[in-house]
Amino acid sequence: MKDIDALVAGFETFRDEYTADRDGRYRELVRYGAHSRILMIACCDSRVDPAIITNSAAGDLMVIRNIANLVPPFDAGGQFAETRAALEFAVCYLKVRRVIVMGHSRCGGIRSLLVRLIDGFDAERLLDRWTSVAEPAARAVLAEMPDADLDEQACACSRRALAASLTNLASYPWIADALQRKALQLHGWYFNLASGDLERLVVDEDRFESLY
Repeated sequence: MKDIDALVAGFETFRDEYTADRDGRYRELVRYGAHSRILMIACCDSRVDPAIITNSAAGDLMVIRNIANLVPPFDAGGQFAETRAALEFAVCYLKVRRVIVMGHSRCGGIRSLLVRLIDGFDAERLLDRWTSVAEPAARAVLAEMPDADLDEQACACSRRALAASLTNLASYPWIADALQRKALQLHGWYFNLASGDLERLVVDEDRFESLY
């Protein structure tokens, strides 16, 4: 129970700050509701919490977290409806100004995709069907880097999948409309766990560069 006790102790610290709230920061969040101007799409890996990485406060970010921080292409028929609903809420109701897809190195979800393709299995499990969103990127990496080790392949695939997710975002009608009106900007970030570096995707040049 030590892990649960640690969570409860952490909440007690948060509650003390919440109830003290001398600057009225939390009361303002209660009064005015969610008003984030940035949507972050991140992996559910516990090592890459976007709020911790960016030192964001409560209310700063709306966050969608899933395995491998993937954005499927738009599907009006209902597949991957949870992601579509969250994107619609962020763009149409919260009126976010920026959407950031944040990938990371050594992603377990991407690794599972590569292992499935290497072993030649079909996408039958729920996990496999979800990560198949990045299958074109994975197949390209395996073709270009057949002799690289799995960690290198996974990192390269994470970068390619991030770029594909940005392209997929533009296939959502309300996002395409916001982009056309210049009411929205899309960004691709990549967190390198080994170096601690945060990089951005330079879309026109198909490369990553440090953000600072």
